[in-house]
Amino acid sequence: MVALLCSASASAREQLNLHLAFSSRTPLYGTLATRLVAEVSERSGGQLRLRPHEPGAMVPRFSYLDAVAQGSVDAAWGTPAVLSGRAPEAALFTGVPFGLDPAAHLAWVRDGAGRPLYDSLYKRFGVVGLPCASVGPDGLAWLQAPLDEAAPFRGLRVRAFGLPARILDALGAGSAIGFGADLVVGLGTGAFDAAEASVPAADVAFGLHKVAPIYLYPSPIQPTTLLDLVINGERWHRLSADARATLMEACSATAEFADATNLEANAAALRSIVEARVAVSAPSDATVAALRGAWMAVRSLEGASSDRFTAVMRAYPAEQN
Repeated sequence: MVALLCSASASAREQLNLHLAFSSRTPLYGTLATRLVAEVSERSGGQLRLRPHEPGAMVPRFSYLDAVAQGSVDAAWGTPAVLSGRAPEAALFTGVPFGLDPAAHLAWVRDGAGRPLYDSLYKRFGVVGLPCASVGPDGLAWLQAPLDEAAPFRGLRVRAFGLPARILDALGAGSAIGFGADLVVGLGTGAFDAAEASVPAADVAFGLHKVAPIYLYPSPIQPTTLLDLVINGERWHRLSADARATLMEACSATAEFADATNLEANAAALRSIVEARVAVSAPSDATVAALRGAWMAVRSLEGASSDRFTAVMRAYPAEQN
C-alpha cells in the first residue's frame, strides 16, 4: 500500500523544462526567473517544478519561440519582443516608447485592454503567455564620446534590440543585437560606439561601467521591459487546473516582488556607476525630441504595414498615444 501511495504521489508531480533567455545570474532579468521557479515549487508543495536551463543549453538565447511551440522545450522565460521580426506588434508588449512605467505597463498587458491582444499574439504561434514582471527603465546609451546634439546617434554603431533599435536606426545609427559580455567586449574593442543595453542593475553586473565613460539615463524609448513565461499550448492544456492556477499565482507574486525591488536595485547600481566616475546625465531635450520624432516615424511605418500593430496602439492608454 505504501509503495502504491508513493508511486501515485510521484506520478502526480509535474516538471517543465524552462529555457532562460537571460542568465539566472543577471539582476532582475534572470534573478526574477529564479524567483518564479521558487514560487512555483513553494506554492505547489513541490508537485509542480520548473527546471531552468541557462541560455544556449537547449536553444539559442532569443530563438526559443519555435522550440516551445513545437514542444521540444516545455516553456521559456523571455520577453515578447523576440517575436518582433515576425510579428511587429510583439515589441509593444515588451514596452512602448514614451509609454507607461513598469507597473502601469504590466497592468495594461496582464489585466487591461492589452491582454486579449497579447493572448491572441501567442495563440497564433501555438503557445500560452503569462506576463510575470516588468522592470525598468533602461538606460538610453553607454557612450565612448558625447552625442552630436544636432544629429544624435547618426553614424554610430549601436547595440540595440526591438523598437529602440528601429528608432535609433531611423536617426542614422547602425544597430546590432548583443547582450551581456558581448557588449563589454564590443564597447571595449570599438566594435560598438554605443550600447542601449538594459536596466542599470544588469549593466553593472555586465561591467559596462568599466568600459564606457558616459551614460545617458533614463531611456524614454525603453521605459519598461516586460518579462513573461511562455508555455507550449498543448502542454498547458494537459496541466491540471491546480497547476495552471499555481503558475498564474506564481507570476503574480513574482510581479509584486519585481515591483518592490526594481527601483532600489537600479538606484544602487546608479550609485556604483557614479562611484566609477562615469559621467551620468539624462538625455538632453534635443536628443529626446529627436527620439520622439523618430518614434513617430517608426510607428507610422509599422502601422501602415501591420493592422495588428495599429490595433495594439489603439488599445494603449489614450494619454500615452
